[in-house]
Amino acid sequence: MNLNYDLVNASKLILLQHSRIEFWVVGMGGTGSWLAASVVRLACSLGNTGKEVQVTFVDHDVVEEANVLRQCFCYKEIGLPKAQTLALRYSIAWGIEIIAITKCFNPKMVQAGYKTLLIVIGCVDNASARDSLSQVLKHNEYNHGSAPSIWYLDCGNSKSSGQVLLGSSLSNDPQDYTFRSLGCSQIPSPTIQHPELLVPLPEELEDNNLSCEQMALFNTQSLSINQQVAAAATDYLVQLTTGELKRFATYFDAVSGSMRSLYLTEESIFKLLSN
Repeated sequence: MNLNYDLVNASKLILLQHSRIEFWVVGMGGTGSWLAASVVRLACSLGNTGKEVQVTFVDHDVVEEANVLRQCFCYKEIGLPKAQTLALRYSIAWGIEIIAITKCFNPKMVQAGYKTLLIVIGCVDNASARDSLSQVLKHNEYNHGSAPSIWYLDCGNSKSSGQVLLGSSLSNDPQDYTFRSLGCSQIPSPTIQHPELLVPLPEELEDNNLSCEQMALFNTQSLSINQQVAAAATDYLVQLTTGELKRFATYFDAVSGSMRSLYLTEESIFKLLSN
């Protein structure tokens, strides 16, 4: 059996010094609705350490009857805005203010602040939305050589498998990713790791000729898959904000029960960029 020693040799992620943390959860549907509670719990935990923490939920959609079984909503919430519903639910439960934005996400909504660690969490299901999330990195470029203050965590899944990808840079140049004795400070964006994330699927095209039955087949997902993605994303957020993160991509398959990760080594980053 071949053993993977990448974790042993992996570097820690170096973060910009910060006194404030902002969590932006974009897409409050399948994964976002389950992840919301974990983000709020983490925000409360970080707040107890003296950090100033802000949580923002973004989604232009409302709860529909078809959402109730797979997403974290109940029948009484049908017709209500998803972002506002979850923000109200968890702000009351945990006693913190949560901002709800009930319109389509625009990358210009997110602005890097002084000594602020800004984490944008994408829980969207189409290429156009992922492109908007990726553009946050472009709109908030930082000086070469300094640790980035904005991180993009992308959560995605199919019927019974999924992945969580973390990144901070849109560069394809290996020279922009340096590993020092203390660790590394940049990771290729999720859309650099997997460019196909920006390619629309057949059902996303406006001129598709798919029937309602075919559309339903494309969108069929297991009842547990979004919770699994949310759990994996939570691990990333905890390790990222506590300075313990040594990986940047995790893939899992619910049918086989398998999971694998890519770790922060020069070899793994350079291999990714050379593909």
